[in-house]
Amino acid sequence: MTTIEFKSHIVSLDQQLKYYAYRLTSNPDDALDLCQDTVLKAITYRTKFTHSNLKAWVFTIMKNIFINTYRRKIKQREWMMHETKSHAGILNVSYDNPMSTQNYNDIVQEFNKLEQSVREPFRMFIEGYKYREIAEELDLPIGTIKSRIFQGRKILMQSLKDFS
Repeated sequence: MTTIEFKSHIVSLDQQLKYYAYRLTSNPDDALDLCQDTVLKAITYRTKFTHSNLKAWVFTIMKNIFINTYRRKIKQREWMMHETKSHAGILNVSYDNPMSTQNYNDIVQEFNKLEQSVREPFRMFIEGYKYREIAEELDLPIGTIKSRIFQGRKILMQSLKDFS
């Protein structure tokens, strides 16, 4: 199957993909995002398709992306809950307290001072991405990703030492 034929078969599944994505997400915007991610991944990994059932292959990709995204969101929530509890005394963030809002703004400001090459992997890690996923997304070796995340932590801990 040529690339053009493959893409035309994928496009012919568009409505079915949107319907399935909406059933998984129950949100029209998330469903469209899921469709886009699915088509992108299917085209990217076209060479792995074994010329069996294209529809089943693409729907499996969609289901796996949905599951991975769901797990990432759960991990991110758990991490945020853990960090909030473990640093509640340090940050003491309360929307009623102007001082804690200032502390939060200071943290965000320090985070934004990080070099882009360090900030982006660090942001993705905080959002729950795995090292491998960050490396693939940024097209960098895993060792570089680990190093940059470590650098980000180290820089933030140094610049925010007044909070501890």
